[in-house]
Amino acid sequence: MKRCLVTLILAILLVPVSALAAGPSSSAVVHVSWTVLPFQSLTIDGSVAGTNTSITNRYDVRKPDASDFAAGFIEDDGVLVLNAASNIPWAVKVHSIESDMGTSYNGSYIKPLSDFMVRVNGGSFFSISTSDQVLASGTRGAYLLSVDYKVKVNEGTYKDGDYGLTLVYTITGK
Repeated sequence: MKRCLVTLILAILLVPVSALAAGPSSSAVVHVSWTVLPFQSLTIDGSVAGTNTSITNRYDVRKPDASDFAAGFIEDDGVLVLNAASNIPWAVKVHSIESDMGTSYNGSYIKPLSDFMVRVNGGSFFSISTSDQVLASGTRGAYLLSVDYKVKVNEGTYKDGDYGLTLVYTITGK
């Protein structure tokens, strides 16, 4: 931006000087160019737009009820709505900070991270890990990404506990 501004100021200053030196019958051609740098931001919808490229979100798994056990999972739709904006092709990636979802109250069970799944805009659910995985991608523009979570539960093996995880969402160039 500074380079563009300096170039523009120099062009404005040099055009009159060169026109005076050449006389009234001369003309001057000035070429101005600039580069638009890549810009990306990722925000939670409804928050103030900024220049963040990462969002951290904590999800605490609620205690399953009879309908969750019957389905075999807890599903929470629209838990998070992200606004991805970019002037270049982009991808939003997601990973978990923790390698599991926590321990049962009695300490006898560790809920595996593989029981947690995520999807965006009603697509297919997929399991996540501690490494980045592509959640969504697109071309230039601004996009709303409605994020849904699913946690596998089995009534026969379920133990009450303090389960949850911290997810990191990051926008990058493709």
